[in-house]
Amino acid sequence: NVADPRLDARAVLLLDAQTGQVLYQHQAQVPLPIASITKLMSALVTRALWDMGEVVTVASSAVRVDGVKRTLNAGERITVGNLLSLMLVESSNDAAFALAHYAQEQGLDFVARMNAMAIKLGMRACEFGDPAGLDDTAKCTASDVGRLMLVLWKEHPDLLTITRSQRLAVPTLDGGVHTASTTNQLLATMSSILGGKTGNTDGALGCLALLVESQENHGTLMSVVLGSRARFTDTTALLNWATTAYHFSND
Repeated sequence: NVADPRLDARAVLLLDAQTGQVLYQHQAQVPLPIASITKLMSALVTRALWDMGEVVTVASSAVRVDGVKRTLNAGERITVGNLLSLMLVESSNDAAFALAHYAQEQGLDFVARMNAMAIKLGMRACEFGDPAGLDDTAKCTASDVGRLMLVLWKEHPDLLTITRSQRLAVPTLDGGVHTASTTNQLLATMSSILGGKTGNTDGALGCLALLVESQENHGTLMSVVLGSRARFTDTTALLNWATTAYHFSND
């Protein structure tokens, strides 16, 4: 008898992460651009390809790739692991493209690896166009983003742990330091977050995938919000609705 949450998002998915049961969905099977949530797949491919201690020299083509913000400097040397942290915490587009360029130097097509990984994970409605999520013609469904989040939670929890960092000092091998600040505003107000990723472009609007452990009823909730002008408000409303509409047993 609980009314549906009032949300702005184009597509929404809410799961009981422990059982995979769908608790709420709207347009969850409709392919939409997911912006920088794309970087979660880039992180999986990075983990599969390289050791975290490998050293990357940042290519000039990987700097200020969105035409707005520069988070790396051409020619500086930085480890794969630190590029991964910049990509997941600050949502650095430069870091994502630096990793893709590093793959290209080794004769590897990074985006093709992303799409192959999506198929392997059963994300058959997803198609990636670049490593950062800048291409709004590339699309995925909320349902498949949820599948990706569950894979990270069950098989790569350390990657989700990185996304919980609110601020991070990331050193280079040239003596420099980049300071990464989170793009996830909910980390400052919600202590139960296990991990997640934001996204935002003009075409995708605001996006947010989040995994939260509820202290009140012991459930673990996974939410995906796509195409929202109020992604943080929508996500909060969705999680609050779940704790009212459902009870999660400890058994």
